[in-house]
Amino acid sequence: MADNISKSDDPSANDHKPQVRSPSPQPFLRMRPKHFFSNKFDMEIVEDYSKADAAGGPEGKRNWLGRLMELNLLLLILLIGVPVLVYCILSSAA
Repeated sequence: MADNISKSDDPSANDHKPQVRSPSPQPFLRMRPKHFFSNKFDMEIVEDYSKADAAGGPEGKRNWLGRLMELNLLLLILLIGVPVLVYCILSSAA
């Protein structure tokens, strides 16, 4: 006669699965200058923040000046950096 009742000592597969929880936001330290040309900073501890607060930083908003600076950097690399690199490679091979 077979015993249909499961034993309590047997581990089940559901007991060994790791429980996935969303990580709670950890507090972080935010530093901001007191004035634009100041070397003194205000420091504050931010304990709870939202995605909108995180997007409010320099990566959140991109104005026309930031895009222009990125374009200038790209042009500087392409017009000066790449030719100098090619010249260095060709001159070292000769």
